Amino acid sequence: MSETPLELRIRIGGEAGFGIKAAGQMLARSFVDAGLETFDLTEYPSLIRGGHNNYLLRVSTEPIYSHVEPVDALICLNRETLDLHHHELVDGGAVIFDPDDFPAEDVPARLRPVPVPLTDMARDAGGKIMRNTVALGALLGIVGFPLDYLADSLRTQFARKAPEVAEGNVKAAQAGYSAASSALPDFFVRLSPVESAPRRMLVDGNEAIALGALASGIGLYAAYPMTPASSLLHIMASYEREFGVVVKHTEDEIAAMNMVVGASFGGTRAMCASAGGGFALMVEAFGMAGVSESAVVVGVFTRPGPATGLPTWTEQSDLRYVIHAAQGEFPRVVVAPGDREDAFTLTWKAFNLAEQLQTPVVILGDSYLSDNRQSIPAYDLSQVTVDRGKLVTEGDIPADALGDDGRYLRYKLTEDGVSIRVLPGVKGANQLANSYEHDEYGYGSAGESAEVRAAQNEKRMRKLELARTLVPPPAYFGSPPDEADIGLLFFGTTKGPAREAASMLAREGIRASLMQVVTVWPFPADEVAAFIGTAPKTLVVEGNLTGQLEGLVREQCLLRIEHRLQRYDGRPFTPEQIARRVKEVL
Repeated sequence: MSETPLELRIRIGGEAGFGIKAAGQMLARSFVDAGLETFDLTEYPSLIRGGHNNYLLRVSTEPIYSHVEPVDALICLNRETLDLHHHELVDGGAVIFDPDDFPAEDVPARLRPVPVPLTDMARDAGGKIMRNTVALGALLGIVGFPLDYLADSLRTQFARKAPEVAEGNVKAAQAGYSAASSALPDFFVRLSPVESAPRRMLVDGNEAIALGALASGIGLYAAYPMTPASSLLHIMASYEREFGVVVKHTEDEIAAMNMVVGASFGGTRAMCASAGGGFALMVEAFGMAGVSESAVVVGVFTRPGPATGLPTWTEQSDLRYVIHAAQGEFPRVVVAPGDREDAFTLTWKAFNLAEQLQTPVVILGDSYLSDNRQSIPAYDLSQVTVDRGKLVTEGDIPADALGDDGRYLRYKLTEDGVSIRVLPGVKGANQLANSYEHDEYGYGSAGESAEVRAAQNEKRMRKLELARTLVPPPAYFGSPPDEADIGLLFFGTTKGPAREAASMLAREGIRASLMQVVTVWPFPADEVAAFIGTAPKTLVVEGNLTGQLEGLVREQCLLRIEHRLQRYDGRPFTPEQIARRVKEVL
């Protein structure tokens, strides 16, 4: 690594259909292949064409955890991008644009214009569609970064197309590089490859969840596409044959949830996923998974509601929803990944928990996790374990799973709430599974007995006490609570911006202690109460209007948090926003 950390923050903007995200991710892959760290943020309206799309890429020689507010270079693929984003640029920031779109005089005086004939150069290389590639070459030209890495990334991107497509794009990038390499010889950021850097992966949250599911031995993934969960269906389908997974694009979310319940009954590790709106359709079958004690994993990737809401933006407003979804009471586990490493680890652990507890496990994510990529170390597969709990797949049924009459008790009352699960097909494993309350055999009519109902209800809920011993605990970052000036409490993807904010504050002599609530249900009341009781002040940071995490603290810990920061405009927190609020509190 270099002795002095270097950073470059790039924003690319234009209309939907201009290849904004694809161009940005090709650029990100170039930097990662050269040993640099990256984090990206894609913002787009729910339109196929038109509207304003933009992509923010942060590049550094040191590990980074989120996007930040300042921008060093702005690539304008239309005039609107300049109008919307010029204020984000630092003084002396570069503006790369086509002079056919607007004159250099329109660029504010504090910024440095880099006019490049993007359209003409793209046409010369093979077509106007390559304007974005010309602009990427120009960006590398002004920061002095070798073009070879982008050329390799382009060839990888277009490997399945005719060879002339990739080479045309390489030619377009070379034209942009030549046009801009001498435009700003004294530009304040000059990036170089990092020699002998450890190899990194570039993944978004849905890719990470897919890899975690595959590592866990998933047998069925069923889903109906809904942003931001849609890409998970596409990713799983791409691995279907290689890993022997059945991937089903169902007719709707109701079918998806019912299908994974059925697969679980047959002994298959199964998962479905959607956004909050799709989960709304799954809720009745989700309750059936609860009463039938089915080991299923459900992804709920939050976008702003209610109803259709903001389909392509982010929020953390489904926390209470997933904890309480479905009529009646039954145990469930809810884990909330904070980044792409969490997403992988918590997914394979979710499959273990679902089978150990024989109850649904929810992976609560959001668009900020699903849609955006981060460079991370390769996953350590040696850490992955498979624990199927009290499962019998062949042989004889254990004696303690039989009733006095010698018949199998699928829902036998146990101290920990978990019964021995014997798969259909094992000799003597006759059993009933349906949506009715039931007795130990599974008979619904017997479940209408007051005594049987109470016993089965209590039995299921005892699983929450067992869950507390199995679920991932809170994670801590920054200073120890008793040495800090303030404690930050959060869940989910606020993790990255909070960690960056803590680093910013540390450079100013402010010590922050961070607690990430990883398992949000069952709620880690003892750990949260200890954290709040030790930190001199506590600030809860969450992406919703009603303070859902804060409310859980009041309910579960009987404690009041004095300070809060909430965001609910569809955008994720920035580190600067959190740092500013900390200073206000202090």
